[in-house]
Amino acid sequence: MLGLAFLQVFLRDTFHTGIPWGDIAARQLVIWVGFFGAYLATRSNRHFRIDVLTRFLGPRLRLWFNALSDIFAAFVCFFLVIASRTFVTVGLDPGATLFLGIPQTAAAAIVPAGFGLITAQFLLRTIDALGAAIRGVPPGQVV
Repeated sequence: MLGLAFLQVFLRDTFHTGIPWGDIAARQLVIWVGFFGAYLATRSNRHFRIDVLTRFLGPRLRLWFNALSDIFAAFVCFFLVIASRTFVTVGLDPGATLFLGIPQTAAAAIVPAGFGLITAQFLLRTIDALGAAIRGVPPGQVV
């Protein structure tokens, strides 16, 4: 992605030309990398989180609060899956191509797929947090 963007700038500045599909490809790659990074951040519990309230809670109550916030995040992401799927299936022209014959709907499919993967991660973390809250141990530990 960076190499393509650098090549585009170099070709434009040096030869006053560029790759016709380079900007579109770079834009699509940014979206794909962004969703992959968001999935990895959610999987490793490094996503954005507002945790001001949890600093004042005890360990067991914090587990319950985290489970509740994870289920809420999964709920929101689930509706984003539905909305983005609707956009891909209804809002885009199914016959349109972006570059090199890649269908526009195939490139945009990362949005519902990415939100689906993030939803699954939040659900798995909710199950882990609820189990930990019930057992009274930190998430990920087996008792």
